[in-house]
Amino acid sequence: MHYDNTIASMNDIPQDIDDIRIETSTLYKPLVNRTIIMVIDALRWDFISDPIRKTAMPITNKLIENSSACLLKAKVEAPTVTMPRIKAITTGRVPTFVDVALNLGSQPILSDNVLIQAKTHGHELIFYGDDTWLKLFPNMFKRHDGTTSFFVTDFTEVDNNVTRHINNELHNNDWSIMILHYLGLDHIGHVTGPFSFLIKPKLTEMDNIIAQIYSRVLHWNDNNDPTLFIICGDHGMKDSGGHGGSTLQETTVPVIVIGTKCSKTHSKFKEIAQLDMAATLSVMLGIPIPYSNFGSITLDLLDNLPLSRKLFAFYYNAKQVHTQFKKLIDYDLQYAHHKYMDAIKFHVAWLNAVNKSYETGYDVIAAYRSALNEMKEVLIRNMLKNDTYSMITAMLFLCQVLWILLHEQYYLSISLEKVFKLFMINLLLWVIIISLWGFESINPFPFNSVKKYMFILSITGILFMNSYFLAKIKYSYYLPSKLRNNSILKWIFFGGILTHAVSLSSSSYVEEEHQIWYFFWSSLLVLLLYKNIKILIIQPLNIHINKIHLWISIELLLLLIGHRILRMLNSTGNKYNHLPDIAGWLIKEESKITITTFVIIALGLLIWIDFKCEKSTYRWYFLILNIGMSLCIYLRHMINNTVISVFLQTSSRSSREINIFWVLFTIFCTFSVYQLILELRHNKTNLFHYVLVFLIRAWVMVSALLHQPYNLILLPIQLIVSFVTNSILKYNYITEMNILMNAWAGNVFYFYQGNSNSLADIDIAAGYVGLQSYIPVITGIFLIINTYTAPVLAYLTNMYHQTLLCKSPNDLHCRILSDSRMYIIWKLVPVTTYTFIMTIQKHHLFIWSVFAPKLLYESMYLAVTSCTAFLLQMIILIHCIINKHF
Repeated sequence: MHYDNTIASMNDIPQDIDDIRIETSTLYKPLVNRTIIMVIDALRWDFISDPIRKTAMPITNKLIENSSACLLKAKVEAPTVTMPRIKAITTGRVPTFVDVALNLGSQPILSDNVLIQAKTHGHELIFYGDDTWLKLFPNMFKRHDGTTSFFVTDFTEVDNNVTRHINNELHNNDWSIMILHYLGLDHIGHVTGPFSFLIKPKLTEMDNIIAQIYSRVLHWNDNNDPTLFIICGDHGMKDSGGHGGSTLQETTVPVIVIGTKCSKTHSKFKEIAQLDMAATLSVMLGIPIPYSNFGSITLDLLDNLPLSRKLFAFYYNAKQVHTQFKKLIDYDLQYAHHKYMDAIKFHVAWLNAVNKSYETGYDVIAAYRSALNEMKEVLIRNMLKNDTYSMITAMLFLCQVLWILLHEQYYLSISLEKVFKLFMINLLLWVIIISLWGFESINPFPFNSVKKYMFILSITGILFMNSYFLAKIKYSYYLPSKLRNNSILKWIFFGGILTHAVSLSSSSYVEEEHQIWYFFWSSLLVLLLYKNIKILIIQPLNIHINKIHLWISIELLLLLIGHRILRMLNSTGNKYNHLPDIAGWLIKEESKITITTFVIIALGLLIWIDFKCEKSTYRWYFLILNIGMSLCIYLRHMINNTVISVFLQTSSRSSREINIFWVLFTIFCTFSVYQLILELRHNKTNLFHYVLVFLIRAWVMVSALLHQPYNLILLPIQLIVSFVTNSILKYNYITEMNILMNAWAGNVFYFYQGNSNSLADIDIAAGYVGLQSYIPVITGIFLIINTYTAPVLAYLTNMYHQTLLCKSPNDLHCRILSDSRMYIIWKLVPVTTYTFIMTIQKHHLFIWSVFAPKLLYESMYLAVTSCTAFLLQMIILIHCIINKHF
């Protein structure tokens, strides 16, 4: 294993303070011979502190009450996912936001850390639990047994695989550091939430393991073999069960320490930063503090140290952090530097004093701690380097793509001369941009020559493609002709896009984005309701017309009532996320009959809608297949104990019903392809219509498999809403508004499902439905399907309604292309605007906790929309080839 060259050694431990000689060997030496670190993944603070929940861990709480254990409250920085938190604990450094993505594929830590220091200085390490540690620290452990952290439906085996090693290891003497990382609690949270009935048994299980280890630690300490036992959470858990954000429940975790005397000078609970654990562990093990550490020593765990050793430990810690601090430009002008120098002066004065009083000594410690906190804050602010050059480049590319999409294009041949001229103009502009930022300071090619030439070729290719599309532009803004002539619709469309895009400049609006879409949707329904009531009032007495518009008004009222109910299905956002919702009530044990009814109604509606829409002779075959797949979906929830069992099922890990679902789904796809082939022989014109029907049916059934049981009802309701709104617009002669209605409905149902702009609200459990192991590609696809079910379904249903209006293949092609471009523009505008917002607010307090996650969501949304549009364009191209229309 290779580590970088910035690793602290014992020689780096300071030998003097100014000219006063000190004995490092007596002031800095190990406090313990053996250390056990037990990480309980997603252990929230209230699991230990809450009066009701603490009954689940009676032994641990008794140890805390009788002062046999010290309880600290640790503050965790975002992102609150496992890999960055392990980095923080072992290196004492703040991880970057990109570690959220890297959490799925951890790379070895090459910087200095507690484990490499311990191994270098003679400690033998063993590990059992989350294999993220093995990926971060390969070849570090003498013995190990890793379990995957991504298979979230495993609540028991993933922990039993750790526990089975404990008894033997507690009686082995060939190790000095043992790390255990339990995952079951985190998995339960992802699947059923922190208020599930499964939480208490899991906490009791952890309590028994703590008791087992404690008895052995007590034996070692009684026999002059000082041992430290630390129990902690790597991050917390949101009330919805996920994590990754910056809510209090996610960023506050308990740290329980056994084997050292705790300070009683604080009130009830001492608050520390999770970063501080690296420095504190280093001092207790008597090893060098990691070179890049930003954290400070936790004095409460060093209460039994003599004052002189405490002072030296703080001096060493401050000097190590100051070494990092001196790398900053004009560091000597910073307030933190002067505080550090003052602390050194206080320390020297104390050493030279004849009477070394405890009060003065603790004043020196306070000065060191203040300087450490100041330096830590400055270092954290300055460690995040913004590549402004790349950000500006990306913004300009997005603006150019948006400019192309907003203009109509010729479909005739274009002269290469025109393309070449535009290419040279583009190239010149980019050369000017690059030269303005300067090559010397930016160094845009920090890689080998092969990658440099590949980068240049890629940029050249992109510039050529842009020039080609720019050459085809007809300079008039792009909108469908009928929409262009309707000022109200145009105002609504552009007003919605711009209002949404501008609102993203506020962190509160990002967190509560669902409120914007709820307002847009209800306003649009009220506008249509007003239009129909107005027709009823001013229209001459025409019974037929009045009857239609009366029925439309009733439908709009029902849509408004339904909206008010569905928005209460899942609490989302940040401000009101803690409030009770329908989903929280449905998952309770006493509501099992109700949620079972919901699931049956939802699946029954899906079967009925498909049967009513299917007009071919194979409708009965599809009916049987749909009933079979629906039964498999019900059994999947029955095994998870969320709906009423219809028969005994022994294994909760069985995936038999999921496998049967995929077999039936394969048969369904085969029948659909066969149906398409038959239609191709008889009627080529409606081929694309049948393809769209197939895509909608397939998307709905797979989404139904992945959805939580209380969210199943959203699928048939969205289909019904799509058909109802389409008929309303048709009778009002504004079918061009259908794209707007479906697009907004897709976003509204997206938030109905409980999604938000927080990474903690991603339903991780959906990625593992039917899987027996972690398969990254399949898991990623499942998560995308489950998260973006509503927007993609809205896009497909809009295209379905467009096919019903087309009279010729050429008309079909134009409509699909037009709507696809509108959809991509609709998503590209906020993404482009948001890149400017991110650049302007790159130093905002919530840049990593609010703005950066939103950029990930918007980028993925745009990618999913673009891929879906590209798929349909490929299908329509094949359709045109088959019909010999180009």
